Amino acid sequence: MKRPAPLFFFLTLLFFLFIPGVSEAEEVDAAADLALDLVGENDQGYITSELVQYVYKESKSIYLPRSAADQWVEGEEVESLQAGDVVFFQGSHLMSGIYINDGRFVIVTSEGISERNLETSEYWSNAYQGAKRHSEDSSPPSSDNEIVEKAKSLIGTPYKRNGSSPDEGFNSGGFVYYVFKEVTGSWLSKRPSSLLEAGMDVEKDNLKIGDLVFFENDEQEQISGIYSGDNQFIIATSSGVQERNLRYHSYYADRYIGASRFTKEILEKSNPDMYSDHGHPAVKEAMNYLGTPYLLTGSTLEAFDCSFLVQMVFRDSMDIYLPRITYKQWKVGEDLNIDEYELGNDQLTPGDVLFFSGTWQEGISHSAIYLGNDYIVHATGEEGQTTISYMSEYWRDHYTGAKSFDDIAIQYESEAVYEALQLVGTKYTQGGESSEEGFDTGGFVQYVYNEAWQYELPRYGRQQWEEGTKVSRDDAEPGDIFFFQGASIIPAIYVGNNQMIVATNSYGVALIDLTTSDYWPSRYIGARTYDTESE
Repeated sequence: MKRPAPLFFFLTLLFFLFIPGVSEAEEVDAAADLALDLVGENDQGYITSELVQYVYKESKSIYLPRSAADQWVEGEEVESLQAGDVVFFQGSHLMSGIYINDGRFVIVTSEGISERNLETSEYWSNAYQGAKRHSEDSSPPSSDNEIVEKAKSLIGTPYKRNGSSPDEGFNSGGFVYYVFKEVTGSWLSKRPSSLLEAGMDVEKDNLKIGDLVFFENDEQEQISGIYSGDNQFIIATSSGVQERNLRYHSYYADRYIGASRFTKEILEKSNPDMYSDHGHPAVKEAMNYLGTPYLLTGSTLEAFDCSFLVQMVFRDSMDIYLPRITYKQWKVGEDLNIDEYELGNDQLTPGDVLFFSGTWQEGISHSAIYLGNDYIVHATGEEGQTTISYMSEYWRDHYTGAKSFDDIAIQYESEAVYEALQLVGTKYTQGGESSEEGFDTGGFVQYVYNEAWQYELPRYGRQQWEEGTKVSRDDAEPGDIFFFQGASIIPAIYVGNNQMIVATNSYGVALIDLTTSDYWPSRYIGARTYDTESE
């Protein structure tokens, strides 16, 4: 094959160097070239953003989102336009096209795939919104905000209706809860409606990076996202965690309902560190159980409900033995006579217990420990765990009253009370009279008196009844013995506060609250005291 003469190459080079519109400084862009090649009929029926998506995929192997709003969110800010940049226009919806040069760009119009010019078209210059640059290694600039950076790192995490971790996926409230807990240590609500109330109200025009934005979906449920700046926010959608735009994503623009800001002062109220050395023992103890899964009627450390948490915390931290069931806890303690809950209420003190009605059933159905500053700690099915919560409208609407249990702690002045408490949980054994083999009713009381005072009580309840000195119920003191009529006479150690410890067939040695018991009060026959000191 004959080669072209060198003169031919020289003339060709001169032609391209000096042809109008082309210069050494102007680089060729593959996306712009392909877009120009496609000008003509829109045989594929592309919408504007689909054309941009196709061009970038084919020319640069960059996979852009399908919608113009998402293309806007993912791109880098553009200071001066270059060939291949994606340009955006606002018509009835956001549109995108590919910039060529000198004001020229390619976009889908009603006439097909068309070339237009920003500098000569009044329509397009008025509709122009801005431009973004996309490249394989492009990433949004750092916001210098830890909350937003954490939120961005989770983009792409799948959606799960009740999810609140990267492993299981997120819903919108669970996503906000996880990000703030990881970054600030605070336990915000997983319920967007409570989040909107707990934070400081913010106008849309005054949004700052890290604020929460809220929307109402088609089911009238509130959903929440984290504002990332420039009208953009990060939210858990049905397609997973994504960044969206308040202006260009019409779904969210039409459903926006408000925003809130969690200042340092507000975040501290739901941070467990604020209560780790709290002066009230029950408040401090409750922090040990944050995150424990909620289970209605659950009575193990693996999962439990509200009343078990309250019972366990007061027992372990203050030797206060409360009934197991919420409505029975409501019957004991000091009634604080606060019928309505008002925000900023100064009548309550940390460690008081709040009661709620009609949450999952009629009547008293929920309890929580007050932390102060309108916050509570509780095991709640609404959040699915033991957590710290703001006294939102939901909880205020269900509030019934408050009790103080501080004055019903077990008193250890009586050695018999101390010894009896050590045996709670010991199994019931007919004829039993030791902690190793178990106890029956008379054997239990006889053993306790012997351990406490080396006092030799008779073996059986009827004999113990006959030996003691009669005392009225009102005058009985901790360590005295209450008697009840069953198939035989049953003795129990009185511990004060209308409570006693007795060996039962069903639960072994158990602490019984006579205020809430349905079985024991009607069988009471009297009390006896014994001269243990002289013995």
